[in-house]
Order: sequence, then structure tokens, then C-alpha cells
Amino acid sequence: MKKTPINELLGVKYPIIMAPMFLVTNTKMMIEAMNSGIAACIPALNYRTDEQFREAIQEIRNNTTSTGLGINLIVNKSNIKVRQQLKTCVELGVDFIITSLGSPKKVIELCKPKGIKVFCDVVEETYAKKVEDLGADAVIAVNKNAGGHAGKLTPEEIIPLLNKHCNIPVISAGGVGTKDGIDTIMSLGAAGLSI
Repeated sequence: MKKTPINELLGVKYPIIMAPMFLVTNTKMMIEAMNSGIAACIPALNYRTDEQFREAIQEIRNNTTSTGLGINLIVNKSNIKVRQQLKTCVELGVDFIITSLGSPKKVIELCKPKGIKVFCDVVEETYAKKVEDLGADAVIAVNKNAGGHAGKLTPEEIIPLLNKHCNIPVISAGGVGTKDGIDTIMSLGAAGLSI
């Protein structure tokens, strides 16, 4: 695979993120992904307590030699734990955060000074431009093929649209499971994939 800005932002061999999957992603998956040269992201909400969350981050750090440890934070009001989760991420120095379902403003304000990259899930160009203006490092183009919460646009629609309206890297999320799929998405102008 050709190198993209995602390789440099995350310090990984391949511009791929193992996507965060609620109640599915676990520490063993994270370790295997990171040790394979890709980044990996786990939802903070996969842990009931802050102690369990901290233990998981430490377990991943203790069993990997690479960077690319990401945490997915739900940043809307439904997540009553988000303040503590964000505090833990900053204290333990995770490599990146993917924000979902709300404004990433507070996350960006706290993470950028610490060198923690912030990528934001978006489903259209209006939100992409807003998070770019807030200081996001990249946008995650959540297309209609994504698992969990999906967008309305196809990868063929959303990736060129976001590239046209934004000056930060576009990472595609949704519908890729093969090398041909990766090649197709990258040919559309994606700087990386969340799969």
C-alpha cells in the first residue's frame, strides 16, 4: 500500500484502523492489530468502570511495541461517562481518539496540546467542515455501508465530496473486507480506512 498522511499521523505501517466495535472489540484484537502494522480503536464504553478501562489500555500498551492505540468516545449527552473517559485517555496518553455522535470541541481542546490525534466521524460535508474548523486531524467518512451508525452516502459519493470541502485527511469507514475493496476506496481519494 502507498503511504498516506495517516501513516505519519499514527506512526503505522499501513493506513488502516481496526474499527471500534461496541461490545465486540477487545484487548486481544487490539494487540494483534497493532502488532500487525495497523492502528486499532476500542470503544471506551466497552468498559463499565474507569479502573477496567485503565487496565485495558495498560494491557494493550504492555503487549505492543507500536503506536496506533485509539479510543472511540461517544461525545453526546447519552454518554454520562465521557468526561472521565476523556480524562483517562489524556492521562494515559493514547495515540488517537475517534469521536462519534456529537461535538468533538472539548476532546480537541484537551487532546491537541498533548499530541493526541483526534479523528471525527462525519456523514456529510457540513459536519466535516465544522470539525476541521475546530482542529480535527482527520475526518472519518462514515458511509452507508458502515456497521453500527451509518451514513446516507456511498463511498463513491462521500469521499470525493469531503476531499473537495476539507483540507484534512479523509478516512473511509464502511463496506470493505478485501484487498480489492481497499484498492477501490483508496482510488476514490481516501487517505486511510477504518475497517
